[in-house]
Amino acid sequence: MSTDAKTFSRAHDLEAIALVSSAHAASHFYHLVIPSLFPWLMPHFGLSYTQAGALMTAFFVTSAFGQAASGFLVDKIGPKRGLYLGLLLLASSAFVVGASTHYGMLFVGAILAGLGNCVFHPVDYSLMNMNISESRLGHAFAWHQITGNVGWALCPPFMVGLASLWGWRVAAMAAACVALAVLATVLWRRRTFAFDRFQKKGGAQGEGKQSAIAFLKVPAVWLCFFFFFFTSGAFGVLQSYGPGIFDKAYGLNLAEASGALTAFLISAGVGGLAGGFCAQYLKVGSDRIVAVAFGMAALMSIVLATQWLDGFWVPVLMALMGFGVGIAGPNRDLMIRKATVSKLGVGQIARIYGFVYCGMDCGQSLAPLVFGPLLDAGHFTMALIGVAVLQTLGIFTAVNVGNRERPKEK
Repeated sequence: MSTDAKTFSRAHDLEAIALVSSAHAASHFYHLVIPSLFPWLMPHFGLSYTQAGALMTAFFVTSAFGQAASGFLVDKIGPKRGLYLGLLLLASSAFVVGASTHYGMLFVGAILAGLGNCVFHPVDYSLMNMNISESRLGHAFAWHQITGNVGWALCPPFMVGLASLWGWRVAAMAAACVALAVLATVLWRRRTFAFDRFQKKGGAQGEGKQSAIAFLKVPAVWLCFFFFFFTSGAFGVLQSYGPGIFDKAYGLNLAEASGALTAFLISAGVGGLAGGFCAQYLKVGSDRIVAVAFGMAALMSIVLATQWLDGFWVPVLMALMGFGVGIAGPNRDLMIRKATVSKLGVGQIARIYGFVYCGMDCGQSLAPLVFGPLLDAGHFTMALIGVAVLQTLGIFTAVNVGNRERPKEK
């Protein structure tokens, strides 16, 4: 019997969701550990902005390449062991940063953080698909998305507050304790994740006979990869250039423009909660919910690009866009599960999610390079149209995924 067909008690599912979500929050927390310390690290080590930025480049490049590869490792050793390894690497990265005596050690710390971060999507989605009732997966994916944002939000005040009081080394060591605390908790409650590929429990029949890269032959896997590529590319534009775009196109000051991006992120969290309920109670395909939600987001991008409304409405339109993106989140993850795991079984969950989520890293990495020259030329509203185009391409990929699966659902 496949583990993804099992049903667990409500209490078990809630605990499993809490454990996976806390680990995901920790991984996002570590995205910002090093940059939060830049005001202290740069003068202490005499770093330029380029040298400081290179630390984050090392982190994201390591994470991007590692994410696709780590899926194979997680499928081999099991997601629980992958989770333990990821948290240990994150803690080690902070210890190295806190003990650094020269720039090279900071670089090692950034690479260790990237290696630790790269396992979390393969690990988290494996654990959720194997150990949470299918009826509650929508809520699980929603909380997974929300707690990632919580990790981002908590890190800067935590790090800056401790560094201001006791120095950057103490702050880095305290950050290491965050990962160790989460690790201690998941070790304590490890029986919650009773099903693990390494233990040979569950999995589709015959999946052991499949090639290690059999998932690459499934068109839906590539469609899901490009869905992430397009939609994360749209977010990458807003994340990197949103405040500058709203300054030039609408005359907003830095605080107002940054507030619009904050409205997007907060609303995306609220939308994630709503998306979990949509996944559970709306009797339509998850791809259709994704398409409608991103259709709403694309419409808001077009309205922003037309400048029909004045600057007062920018945070409102960004909040509506974020709400649509948030609703799509958990339904997007269900769409991937239905389109891929149903064909390949749970034995390849980690490598599937690792590969398709690599599309997210690629999209966010390339979008600034493509849109930067457009903004340098002064075409700020065209950039917003480009965001709408990318979101629309995401809709088409989601619909294509659904069309491939719908005949089998009848």
